Parts: sequence; structure tokens; C-alpha cells
Amino acid sequence: MRVWSLRHAPVDREGRCVGQSIIQTTEPIEASVRQAVADAPFVPTRLYCSDLPRCAQLAERLALRWNIEWEPTTELREMHFGEWEGRHYDEIDAADNLRWRRWCEDWRNEAPPGGESVEQLTNRVSSWLARKAPSERDVLVTHAGVIRVLRVLSGATWGEAMDLSCPFLGWQEHHYVCSSAR
Repeated sequence: MRVWSLRHAPVDREGRCVGQSIIQTTEPIEASVRQAVADAPFVPTRLYCSDLPRCAQLAERLALRWNIEWEPTTELREMHFGEWEGRHYDEIDAADNLRWRRWCEDWRNEAPPGGESVEQLTNRVSSWLARKAPSERDVLVTHAGVIRVLRVLSGATWGEAMDLSCPFLGWQEHHYVCSSAR
């Protein structure tokens, strides 16, 4: 199946571990809408989005612009970093060095304390895709982590998925295998 993603507008993480933290975008919503519309490869029939404001606000405004339905969901949120959410990386390293270093060295298998693993994120996104089965004219307004999961579900390795950029307000096409077909 084919699905399109659109990453939210730019944010300034300021050296923080953001994940599911609420963070404001750095440009006016109307400028983001104009860019997303100008770069759109087609007019979508429906938008699904993370319920976090940096995605939901963009999806809502795009849906109004295109006069289509939009649906926010927790399942398209960024990875949850648990105890590290919103904290500066230097602070995490200083206060929680052993767990931080263990996660940095083996992020594919380790989970942040109180957070979710890459496998849990992948399962969350994969389950949502299987349940919702978005059409190839639907768009997911979401985060870099979810976009990377979509790449992996489309056949990329995690190394490849991480090496490719996920530009803010960037449109990407994914060809994934339905979990029911696996």
C-alpha cells in the first residue's frame, strides 16, 4: 500500500529531547500552510495526524484550506522518551549517564526509562496502519520518528531510515506492506 506523510512545521528543540513534549513551531501557521499547499503533490482526500499541537494545528488548517476531513490520533505521535521528555541532552547525560549511554549505544533495543522502545513505536504505527488502511490520497501529518517507521515498514533498514533527512514540512511517499499480508 502507498501512504504519504507530511512532517510538521519547524521547531527549535534548543538541545532538548522533545518526543511527545508540547513544543511550539517557529514560524506562523499561515506560512506553514502556504508552503505545505505549494509543495503538495496532490490535494488529499483526508488528513490523519498526531494529536500533538505541532501536527494537529497544521492538519486542521490544511483540512480547512482543502475542505476535507482530518482526524487526530495519539497513535501518530512521536516516540515517547519517558523521564527524558523535555530535558536537555547534556542534563540527561549528567544526571542519568548509565541509562543514557546504554540507550545511545543500543537505541534499537533499549527504551528510555518510562518511555517506549523503537519496537513499541513501530508496533503502534503498524497497528494503526492496519486498522485505518489509509488510501493513497490520504496524508499523515506527523513526526520524524513516525516517518522513519514508515520507511522501515516500506523495506528500508533502520540505518537507511535514519540516514535520510526528514525535512520540516516535507512530503514523502511510502510503499509499505500491510501487516495482514505479512
